[in-house]
Amino acid sequence: MTRSHDKKTGFTRRRFLQTSAATTAALAVSSFGFPYIAKAAPEKLIIPDAGGALRDAYLPSHYKGFTDKTGIQVQPSAYMGIAQLKAMVENQSWGQADIVVMAASEAAIAGTQGLVEPIDYGMIDRPAIMPEAANEFWVMTLVAASLMAWNTDVMNKEQAPKSWAEFFDLPNPPVVKGPRGLWKNAALVMDMAALGDGVAVKDLYPLDVNRSINALTRIRENIIWWEHGAQSAQMLVDNEVDFEFAWNGRVWTAAKQGGPVDYHFNQALLDGDAAVIPKGHPNKKWAMEFAAFMMTPEPQAALAELIPYGPTNTKANALIPEATQKVLPTGPDNFPETKFVDQSWWAEHGQSAYDAYNEWLLG
Repeated sequence: MTRSHDKKTGFTRRRFLQTSAATTAALAVSSFGFPYIAKAAPEKLIIPDAGGALRDAYLPSHYKGFTDKTGIQVQPSAYMGIAQLKAMVENQSWGQADIVVMAASEAAIAGTQGLVEPIDYGMIDRPAIMPEAANEFWVMTLVAASLMAWNTDVMNKEQAPKSWAEFFDLPNPPVVKGPRGLWKNAALVMDMAALGDGVAVKDLYPLDVNRSINALTRIRENIIWWEHGAQSAQMLVDNEVDFEFAWNGRVWTAAKQGGPVDYHFNQALLDGDAAVIPKGHPNKKWAMEFAAFMMTPEPQAALAELIPYGPTNTKANALIPEATQKVLPTGPDNFPETKFVDQSWWAEHGQSAYDAYNEWLLG
């Protein structure tokens, strides 16, 4: 057998393969050390998120940081729920999103429905991640508290609801009265409604959907719905509602800006944003690189300084000042008052819970 040889260059076939392998290996290390070929990087990643104050915090802490590391621009877009994600995956209409940052409960359902790619934990320091934040199909990028907030022009802390039972008018006569705001979504609302029907916090799961519906029915005439976090804060500031369920970061921002807003962490439910990669997406490698970046300590600590959502990477706590820890759901003074939402329950039973909620909503 003769050896392939280029007389002009002096390259044998073996030397060519050795040189090619070395070149490929050099190209296959990204700025994070992940095995992706740099020349294959897209110019941008489209990332639906919750918008408002949270996007304002994501922009410098996560989006700009990722661009600085990789040169890939991040283009945020409007929130994408599970129905939109399902339609995108089934139609392969990839121009809508490369990676989706959505409510963890919706991400849990998306995982069971085969709509998202598995998470590559070879790229994430999993032992450092809170157990509730690391799933086969999603990673929770922050910890938010769903809590009770109120308009301070209408009521003070002593007059405001102190439990979900008071919020949902379980005592007769009700302790608090007036219009109240709820997210127009089954997740979280069904959990807190069960507590509002008298279920003990320790017995919240498995969730009793019938009791959730019972509590919602009791206050139906007093509910004013909000559909995204920025709207919830504005409703409270504008006194469209006297009190409401809100995310702690949204009402903290409103109060910081001088709005008549206060809140507490008692019986707050913890969940957060979760990053998912649409099933079959052609940019899934780069989407995974972005998800891995979101799970590192530095951007999570930076986010907590901008909006008080706790980190899911426990190593970030060492980077967060004590004063900031006092307003985080994960802070040592607040965390004992809270309970994590059981995303495994939502993954298994979420569709039926959504069906029951939607039927009640339309009834």
